Amino acid sequence: MEPGNYYATPELAAAYDADSAGRRDLDFYLELAAGLKAVRVADIGAGTGLLCSMLAGAGHEVAGVEPERTMLRIAQRQEHAASVTWVQGTAEQLPSGWADLVLMTGHVAQYFLDDRAWAEALGHAKRSLRPGGRLAFETRNPAAEAWRTWQTAGRSTGQGTVRTEVRCDGDLITHTDQWTRDAASLTTTETLRFPSWEDILTGLELAGLTVDCTWGDWDRSPVSADCPEWIFLTHPV
Repeated sequence: MEPGNYYATPELAAAYDADSAGRRDLDFYLELAAGLKAVRVADIGAGTGLLCSMLAGAGHEVAGVEPERTMLRIAQRQEHAASVTWVQGTAEQLPSGWADLVLMTGHVAQYFLDDRAWAEALGHAKRSLRPGGRLAFETRNPAAEAWRTWQTAGRSTGQGTVRTEVRCDGDLITHTDQWTRDAASLTTTETLRFPSWEDILTGLELAGLTVDCTWGDWDRSPVSADCPEWIFLTHPV
């Protein structure tokens, strides 16, 4: 069988939040939205909707955009899901001139696998901003080579044991995961881009966005050669 999509596999998607417990980005983006006094927040690639629910619980008006129906079903069961506007789709479905803050969390920015797709997503994000609005996102610093820790002969998850193989092709990293639980097994695969700093800035420029602030980790430490993250806060030119 061909490898499947993790996010479209119900039994795997259901364990996503538990397997990702302790995410440091959630508090960062909650504090960012509060600090910017963002009334309306849109999340591109909302996933299981956990951040959207937390934002809604903090009093923000929230729109969560997610392409995978499986993930969206989970999102619609989050604590404050009834207060969120859920949209199945991509950044293209964002309403124009609506958001004070647009987010791409969970390394969503790395799912745009070439310069054209990246610039198009940024263009839709910019279109959705109200005057004075901001776009925030993060990517992993390629120099930190996070993918080297993904290769494993077996680790325990909420859905049993997973064995991961990693393949590099330029700035594209593909990981194939073999999931085993009891007598059942399945395989998923995904490809992520680890764009250069220059590629990120070029996409922002093409979309008509410029950088306000950058950070190198969720503790707001500065960008450095070996920092794990590149976190961007941007605004329209």
